[in-house]
Parts: sequence; structure tokens; C-alpha cells
Amino acid sequence: MSVVRGLAGKTFSLLVLGCRTNFYEAEALASMLERRGAVHLSRPSEPADIVIILTCSVTSIADAKTRKFIRRARRLNASAVIAACGCSVQRLASDEAAKLGADILIGSRMKGKLPDILEERFDSRERLSLGRGTASFDREVIELRDMNIGENTDWDDLSLDRPRLRTRAFVKVQDGCGRRCSYCVVPFVRGAETSRPVADVIREVSGIVESGCGEVVITGVHLGAYKSGEVGLAGLIESLSAINGLRRLRMGSLEPFAVSGELLAALRESPIFCPHLHLPLQSGDDGILARMRRGYGADRFRRMLDGVRAALGDGVHISTDLIVGFPGETDEAFANSLDFLEEARFGKVHVFPFSGREGTDAARMSGGVRPDLIKERAARAAELSGRLLSRYASRSIGSPEEIFCEFSEAFRRRLPQDAGGGECLSVVSGWTKRYLKVYALSPGRNLEGREIITSPKSEIGGILLGEGITQEDIRVFLSERDMTF
Repeated sequence: MSVVRGLAGKTFSLLVLGCRTNFYEAEALASMLERRGAVHLSRPSEPADIVIILTCSVTSIADAKTRKFIRRARRLNASAVIAACGCSVQRLASDEAAKLGADILIGSRMKGKLPDILEERFDSRERLSLGRGTASFDREVIELRDMNIGENTDWDDLSLDRPRLRTRAFVKVQDGCGRRCSYCVVPFVRGAETSRPVADVIREVSGIVESGCGEVVITGVHLGAYKSGEVGLAGLIESLSAINGLRRLRMGSLEPFAVSGELLAALRESPIFCPHLHLPLQSGDDGILARMRRGYGADRFRRMLDGVRAALGDGVHISTDLIVGFPGETDEAFANSLDFLEEARFGKVHVFPFSGREGTDAARMSGGVRPDLIKERAARAAELSGRLLSRYASRSIGSPEEIFCEFSEAFRRRLPQDAGGGECLSVVSGWTKRYLKVYALSPGRNLEGREIITSPKSEIGGILLGEGITQEDIRVFLSERDMTF
């Protein structure tokens, strides 16, 4: 009996936790598996031959989600090969992984080897099935992890041809971090700082653009540390901006100490850079920042923001991260953070309740904050975040906005019963250049994802109106589909 070896015809699904870098790695693995004949299932709930889980360990909640995802994947796919990859796996004990149901553990800097491992696993599994006349196979966990990851400067050999999980493409250009913030586990699970050669980045992005994707987000664990030979992040921005057909360029999270005059000049001169920067603050109190070992104080961060707005214009969207309940955070220190958020005129603020990570200095610090107080502070900070985002979004009222489409659906506008018929409308969700999520409605054709359109009118609340479209039209459409207005 002949047996089809390898991955031809095998189905696989992807479950992704965590950051944009994880999304890149997931999509790159999908590209590599499809080149070997495997078939990607767009819905993770579908039964699959292979389930790949990209894990996160930035908080204890993320670790718990990893365990939950593995258990759920095994429950839904009893006979599948389950491969767990990434940060949480780097710390996960082998016996626990086996109990959860994982078959393969792939740590950081080794995900590019997964297609070979899967191919060998299925080849052995099918030959074993013939010999024993059964579909069962050895459930011993295969592990590929570098337990000295903190010294690893290798580049993980991953490649992406086109985005699958998003309409825009994430492209990883840097990995690892050597900053050693007191609360952060990332340096222990992602490895030492390393960067991808410029030529490789340009080649991959050019291919992505040729696939029909016009927006790229460059990502990294410590993106500002990018250095390929003599080329830093500013030089990479200049090279990417010259790629024919690339219409939008964004950056992932950028540490404040990486914002230089050279980088700001490159962003200002780029014709395709979208004016949004995510600059993590973490705290607006000098004492807490010192305990976090962030390497700056509130005044230095404030001056950096002034420099960003001077270079990129006052309308640039600056989003940030805030950790609440860090050990030693008093009522006064928390108030300093809220005051700083107001003063700095941030747009979106991502609020994170402090979660002590085993192995970090912060987990051993005195001055822990009560869980109920952390919850209360997180709620207050989130409420402020909503007000700040609305305040920033209100600046766009009445201005044309260019939207990169993610979702599109046609429907017919309701007309009075005696009028009969109805007008065909198209609704789109997407992002403005300044990274504001919006819905747009317009008469006529059903717009395609990845298109870039311009709406002539805008309203606060993330709603853009085409000519002749009312907010009631939008309310009806969204309410019928359980979407938020």
C-alpha cells in the first residue's frame, strides 16, 4: 500500500496569544507549511490534523491562557498533533506539557524548525499506523528548546509570503531584549538582542506587497534596538519607504529610549509612515519608574514627547502602556500616573494590572499592593483611557479620513414600507492612518478588504459617514449584527 508522506493534504489551524511578533511568527509558519502542501483552516474551531499554538508569558494570565488553549485544542482534536511554541513554552515543564496534551514543544528562536519536525512526525506516524494496523502513535513529547536562551543571538529562520490572520502584514525585524526591566520576563524567554539583515526584510516586504497587501507593520521585541551592520531603525525605515507599491508603513511598540532625532527625521520624511507611535510609559511616577528600572524619569519622557510632536506634528497619535499596582505604588504615585496621562495627551492607553512573574526582581519586591486596590486602580485608569481616546478622536470630526479596510459587507438600507426596494450600502471596518478603528458606510459596491478608501465626513465615536448615510443607518446595521456602536 502506498502512503502519502510528509504534510501534503494535512490540515492545520493556528491559535495565537500575545504580541504582534507572535502574529508574524504564526503567519510565517502558515506560509512555510502551505509550501509543503498543508492546508490552513481559517477557523481554529475546525477539526485539524495539526494545531499550532503561539504562546505568551508576559503575565501569569497569559501563562494560564496557554494551558487553557492546549487543553482545549486536545479536547477538540483528540487525534491531532499539537505543537505549542514560544515564550510560555520556554518555561513550561515537560511533564506538565504532556499532561495538558501537547505533542511538540518548540522554544524561542527555533520555530522555523517546526515544519521539518511535523513532516518527520507524520511520516513516522503513518508508517507506524501501517505496521500496527492502528491510527495510534507514541505520545512522547518532542522538545526543541535552548535552555540558555538568554545568550542566544541566532535569527529564527521564518519567512512570510502574505498575511492570513490580518489584512495588514506584520513583519518581524528584531528579536530579544537586554534591558532587564525589573518586572519583565521577556529577556528570559525571547533571548538576546538580534536583528534581521536589511536585504532579507526588503525582500520579504516586497513579496508581501506583490501579494496584494499594501500595509506593513514592522515589529520586534525591542524594535528600537534594530541594527543590521551599519543600518539602524532609521535606515530600515528609509529603505522600506522606497518599496514600490507599499502604501502604508507602521511600527510596533517602540521603547522611549530608542526615539532619536535620526529616527524621527526618517519618519517625517517617509511618504508612507502612518503617524502613530506606541511608546510604553508604564508609570508616571519617578519612584516607581526607578523600581521598574525603566531608564528614564517622567521629565525625560515628557521631553521625548515634545520632540516627537515637534518632528511629526501635534496631530500624531501617541498610545502607551500603563502598569498599575506595581510594588510600592502609593495613592500619590498612582495619582502621578493619572496626571501624567492627562498632561501627555495620549490617545489609546493599554492598562495592565501588575502581575508578579516568577524569576523577576519585581516578584520579590516589598510593598505589594492589595489585589482589590489594583483592580480599583485599573478600572480608574481604563475609564481615563476611554476619555483620552475620545478626546483625541474628536480632533478628526469633519475631516476626510483614509481607511484601510479590514471587514466589508453589503446590505440594503431600510426604506419606508410604501417606498419599496432599498438602496445597497457597503459597511467597512478598518483603521485610519492615525490608528483609529472606524466603521464606514457608503452607497454602491461591496468594498474589498485591503482597499484604502476615503470617507468625506467623520463623527466622534469611530463612525465615518458617507454622503446620504445617517447615524441611524449605522445603528440599525450594527445592532442587527451585535456590533458595538
